[in-house]
Amino acid sequence: MRERPIQYYLAKLEEYRSEDLHLSKPAMANELGIPFGTYRNWYRETETRTNPSSKYHKWIKRFLEARHIISANRWIEQDGPDLLHRIGVSRGQTVMDFGSGNGDYSLILRQVVGQEGKVYAIDKNKDVLAELMGRAYGEGFGNIEGIVAEGGETPTTIAVPDESIDAGWFSDVLHDGYFEEDEQKQELLRDVRRALKKHGFLAVHPVHMEKERLKRVIKGAGFHLEEEYQEVLLFHGSEFHEGQIFKYKKDRKYDT
Repeated sequence: MRERPIQYYLAKLEEYRSEDLHLSKPAMANELGIPFGTYRNWYRETETRTNPSSKYHKWIKRFLEARHIISANRWIEQDGPDLLHRIGVSRGQTVMDFGSGNGDYSLILRQVVGQEGKVYAIDKNKDVLAELMGRAYGEGFGNIEGIVAEGGETPTTIAVPDESIDAGWFSDVLHDGYFEEDEQKQELLRDVRRALKKHGFLAVHPVHMEKERLKRVIKGAGFHLEEEYQEVLLFHGSEFHEGQIFKYKKDRKYDT
């Protein structure tokens, strides 16, 4: 995991102290094995507050990692499902992970929707879908269906029934690297709109594309922006980073 700003680690440490351990600040300092005065100064809400030195920065990070407060496994098993639930994914839903790759998010989505729900993992690469299905079966998940996206290198249709999906997840896929022309992106999104239920939604994690332009593209495909989630911690490409999630609903004025 790459190193993040000290304020991120201090916030995680404070959450761990108060929510997990229910310790007083002096007791937390003792848990860390440092003087209380040093610990107290990190959290002062005055100009006398001091940030930890580089030595303590690394120590806090190692402390949190050792207790799985910040780790890939924790994110996949707890923080990721919590995030998707907060956005609106829930048990029993049918959801789609477009550009699923080998399936990190598909497996997390499956945790949220449960055995009663269903996950369509859609990708243009048959090999990575095969890897995903191997992972799913290995973990006993029979409700993930791998679907090869139609349209070759620039897939613009999805082989799922009309109004059959409660939520669509797009992480780092709606950009020029995959869809050179904005019209190609909109053609895909219009087909996604077809597949979404009346009150379904689209969650987009934008990467590698100017965000205002992407918003215009999505709006032009018949969606309206319902909510933005800022500074969200995401796990992507085997590392953590802060990102955004845009949540869209169908714009009813586009219905015919």
